[in-house]
Amino acid sequence: MLQIPEKDFKKSVGVSNVGVTSLGDWLEACLLFSSERVSKNDVVDLLIEEQVCNDDGQDLAYQIATQGWEELGRRRNWGGLSLEAEFTRDRLTRQTTWEDDLFSSFMVLLSLFRIYPEWAAGHRDFVGQGDLFERCTEVICPSLLPGWKTYRAGWTPDDAKNIPGIVEALCELLFTAGAADLNDWIAPQGNDGGLDLVCYRPYGDAREGMPVFFLQCASGKNWREKIHTPNGKTWQKYLNAAVMPSTGIIAPFVIESAELKRASLEGQAIVFDRLRLLSAKRANPIVLPEALANDLKAWMQIRVDALPLA
Repeated sequence: MLQIPEKDFKKSVGVSNVGVTSLGDWLEACLLFSSERVSKNDVVDLLIEEQVCNDDGQDLAYQIATQGWEELGRRRNWGGLSLEAEFTRDRLTRQTTWEDDLFSSFMVLLSLFRIYPEWAAGHRDFVGQGDLFERCTEVICPSLLPGWKTYRAGWTPDDAKNIPGIVEALCELLFTAGAADLNDWIAPQGNDGGLDLVCYRPYGDAREGMPVFFLQCASGKNWREKIHTPNGKTWQKYLNAAVMPSTGIIAPFVIESAELKRASLEGQAIVFDRLRLLSAKRANPIVLPEALANDLKAWMQIRVDALPLA
């Protein structure tokens, strides 16, 4: 098994001080990256050994383990579990490996950067993970929104897009005219304007006003800070569009329902978290391009091999 995470597993006496979402991520990661089977007794022993629970806290440790089982059961019922697993009352047994579904495993691995800060410090690669996550979501978005097409707008190491270039491409795709005074509205360091992906639903005509989503891909733990980007009003101005585009954010994490609701309200954006991404991918199976799969596996292997084992 993996070590008890440094974050969200606080000393628990009488009541649990373990974050349920982090508990679920840890159990998923244990199954994916270290153990074919995980039992509640394994979890109980580790919680006591690492002094999350006292030596006489067997009952509380068992309650925490049970909460983890319930969390993974909820994820499975919602279509958002990252692997195929057999559930019994006291044991979880994986039926697939992390290599069998690279994108699902990649999202779990990204979640570990928050709860294992010491491991994360030696393996951060914001540019690399961001590029891989955008490439993956570009492939998966048509499953989120069947029948829709995607355009990748975000900056990449190999393609330093800027707002004028993006506007030119989108005007052709979305049949808008573009702002005649565009340069008056762009900040000096506008870059890609916080826009990573555009999902649009084309029809047989060449008229604007089609359904459009402007999306931000947030692969880091600071996803909450990005809920206001891209700004729909700003992009409506850039494109000289009749309709303000809908906006959303895509994140690889399991986001608790209350947090998702608050973020959606504050940013007025649809939040696509790991549960929604995996649910859509299972409903409309996709195959990652070979080059992307190879890049994902290579990036992950180094980090999986270095995960802290119990």
